[in-house]
Amino acid sequence: MSRDSYDVAETSGDDLQLAPGERTWRALLVHAVTASGVVVGFLGLEAVINDEPRAAILLLIAAQILDGIDGPMARSWQISRLYPKIDGYALDLVVDYVTCVVVPVAFFHHFGLLPSGLSVTICALVLFTSALWFCRTDMMTDDHWFRGFPATWNLVAPSVFLLGTSPQFNAVVVVALALVQLTDLPFAHPVQVVERRTLNIAVTVVWIASMAGAAIVWPDTNAALTVLLIAAPLWTLITTIEKALQQRTASRLAFVETD
Repeated sequence: MSRDSYDVAETSGDDLQLAPGERTWRALLVHAVTASGVVVGFLGLEAVINDEPRAAILLLIAAQILDGIDGPMARSWQISRLYPKIDGYALDLVVDYVTCVVVPVAFFHHFGLLPSGLSVTICALVLFTSALWFCRTDMMTDDHWFRGFPATWNLVAPSVFLLGTSPQFNAVVVVALALVQLTDLPFAHPVQVVERRTLNIAVTVVWIASMAGAAIVWPDTNAALTVLLIAAPLWTLITTIEKALQQRTASRLAFVETD
């Protein structure tokens, strides 16, 4: 979700020596991978409408995997320089809003994960605050921490569904995260964050894998998968609180030194 995934400082000599045709097909391949996410998202939405939560969750996971593939490809091949006619960053934001926001919101509402009298209102809030977050010009810090909750509703909605938490609990969590999108509370980028990068990648992989496993065995449950589905978001919460406290301490020290 950051422009860093597509923008680079300069184009390497090897890429400059590529034939125009090869530059084009490389760029179009990456853009095709990115754009295919919206097709997967549509299939996920169809699964929601057809009362197929397992299929919807697995399709959301597939979209997440595609989203994790295109960024490294774009950086490796320096796509923004090879084929500037298409803005890969803008394309990524369009696809992410569909797969990370629209489809999960439909999932929340259709499967009754929120209180019936408040579901439409809460879903509208999520759509609204997420749209604002996707347009932030200060979305990410230099050390790859998101400012505000990064609209990963594609992880939240399946998790609460598979854990079977109450609509009232879900409402509190969803409203809180929606409002936090409008703040500067730090959330680690699951792949690019500098601090404890390997561990953060591992937690993200475990979260997605446990979600897939729990979806496959649903409506049955598995104790180990349930523990992992709780532990992964707890790790995210812990790192967020830790980073926020570090930032607060640094701000206080800077204020004291300049006073």
